[in-house]
Amino acid sequence: MKRKFVSILFFCCIFISMVDLCVAKDHLDAQLDKVSVIKHSDGDWELFVGGKPYFIKGVLYAPVKIGEDPGNATMRDWMLYDDDNDGINDVAFQAWVDVNGNGKNDAGEEIGDFQLMKEMGVNTVRFYHLPSVNNAAGDIYKASASTALQYDHAPNKELLRRLYSDYGIRVLVGNFVGSWTIGSGADWAEGTDYTNPIHRENIKKSVKAMVLDHKDEPYVLMWVLGNENNIASWSNCNAKDQPEAYATLIGELTRMIKELDTDHPVVVCEGDNQDMLKFYARHAKEIDVLAYNSYRGAFGFGTLWKSVKEVFDRPVFISEFGKPASGPDGYSEERQMYYVKGNWEDVVANSHGGASEGEAIRSSIGGIVFDWLDRWYMVENPTEQDKKKNFGGIYEEWFGILAMGQNADSLKREKRKVYDYLKSVWVE
Repeated sequence: MKRKFVSILFFCCIFISMVDLCVAKDHLDAQLDKVSVIKHSDGDWELFVGGKPYFIKGVLYAPVKIGEDPGNATMRDWMLYDDDNDGINDVAFQAWVDVNGNGKNDAGEEIGDFQLMKEMGVNTVRFYHLPSVNNAAGDIYKASASTALQYDHAPNKELLRRLYSDYGIRVLVGNFVGSWTIGSGADWAEGTDYTNPIHRENIKKSVKAMVLDHKDEPYVLMWVLGNENNIASWSNCNAKDQPEAYATLIGELTRMIKELDTDHPVVVCEGDNQDMLKFYARHAKEIDVLAYNSYRGAFGFGTLWKSVKEVFDRPVFISEFGKPASGPDGYSEERQMYYVKGNWEDVVANSHGGASEGEAIRSSIGGIVFDWLDRWYMVENPTEQDKKKNFGGIYEEWFGILAMGQNADSLKREKRKVYDYLKSVWVE
């Protein structure tokens, strides 16, 4: 009887130990994935992942196949691209580089965007907005044919898991917060009205669905709210004219996210204008990080860092910067490369451990280059790459680090000189 009791006690101890080990492992995994921002005693800001410094070396990733256009309700979610029906994502794994220069996709030339990004040293990609069929979202993505095609389906989380596990790339998970009327349910003609309780509630549903879909995934770096909504009147977003209403919504969204997820910081993405900061300081103090889409020129971002520091002191990353390879003076990969080079040097100079002299603020936590790949729909005919300005005076179809060439092959990748520059400074 005594021997039986000892045996039972032994197995109980083993079971309890295994439970403790599982709990400890879960706690350790949570700590390894936890993302945080730290303000040092000297005022410098720094981003940490799993207790280690993390500097964003990223690209905006939104590949669109030639001929597709959201304005014509033909643009699909790239995460579902599998037009040869082989069960392999076309752009992630079957994009190809013409190594021997014969203009053909020969055996062994398929490499995929994910591998090309890894080889360039990318550690982060930014997505403007991800799809969802989470119950929290309701029917908000059925508002139009274009929105339904892009967003009314489940996100391909397995693909994003591979992006992280196989290529070491994390994700800035974004939500338009009503820009382009996406998620707000607004009629296009009226645009998103941030004083309208229905629009606000729809946006909250959209953001809640985003967080519930992804909060436990290892690929998440941070949540990004908006995309230059503070200036983007062209996207039928009225935040510019309703700054206080927009700021109060951002505050409500930030607090909601923090109730749902304590492991990932919340970012608000702005256009390059700091007028909204005083409203955030009043209504959205819970914001962890500020991000700016900024195109100030080849020498960097000037007073941006200082302006943020003085009004609403937060870490900053540049959520879009870059230059089109084509412009009024013709095509020049050199101009594009030197522009990006000057911008990246300013991003680094204003980071913790960056420049030690002069006007460096040291609040930078990295940057996102716009754009990974040329997009042919941005001006006129989506089946041709237009050498024309868009409504903003920009040659917007030529921003890519990579081109698709002129033979209308959506999977061909031609590296511009900026690819090699970024590889030289990003690969460790």
